[in-house]
Amino acid sequence: MRTAVEKNNRNMYFIAIFNSKIVKYLYLTQKYTMKKLFTLFILIWGFIYLSAQNTYYPQAFFDKKLARDMLGFGNSTIEGVASTKQKNNWGIKPLLGEKHYAPKGTVVMLFPVTPYFQEFYDMRRKYENKKTTVYMSEEAFKYRVEALTDDHGRFKFEKLKPGKYYLETIVNFTATASYQQQTGTSDAYNGYGAYLYSTPIYSTFFYGYSAANRESKFVEIKQDGELKEIKL
Repeated sequence: MRTAVEKNNRNMYFIAIFNSKIVKYLYLTQKYTMKKLFTLFILIWGFIYLSAQNTYYPQAFFDKKLARDMLGFGNSTIEGVASTKQKNNWGIKPLLGEKHYAPKGTVVMLFPVTPYFQEFYDMRRKYENKKTTVYMSEEAFKYRVEALTDDHGRFKFEKLKPGKYYLETIVNFTATASYQQQTGTSDAYNGYGAYLYSTPIYSTFFYGYSAANRESKFVEIKQDGELKEIKL
């Protein structure tokens, strides 16, 4: 895995080459309008932004035989309901907040918790942010089972073997928010009609917006034939 310094040096090298070619091309043609220059400027900064993104993958060996065996047929079932809550301004889901149930047809994924997957999960919790993304390999991603939610956000996985599983879904929902805006003033006068001061009057406006939250849970089946009821 390249170090952060190596990645940064590599990115800056390609950016420098990219910019030098652009300058040379503009000098030769001298036919660019301001609109084209602006578009080119956006593309350059888009390239710089993408170059600044870091992508990581687990380094553990992915044992596809183990993953296949863990997804073999058994007699156990995991079922439940997928829902989420609107986050507040601090990015926290209020304990008593309104529940938004997963729309019909929402995909719920189930992965066997192999050593590879555990490393992927740990890396994602530790490193993932706006500038860093952690992925599992395409081969590892294939070893999963999917279920669709019904009208009430319910899903079911059947014929599972005893073992540890990880369930994840993205719940899309419509949220509401509000903001205050000054809509007038209240003036105060003394007993002689002389102006004293003004107090701003604010009104609250509400609006709706689309949002999505990742919801996940580890579930362990200890005995064959077990039924696990969960809330995702």
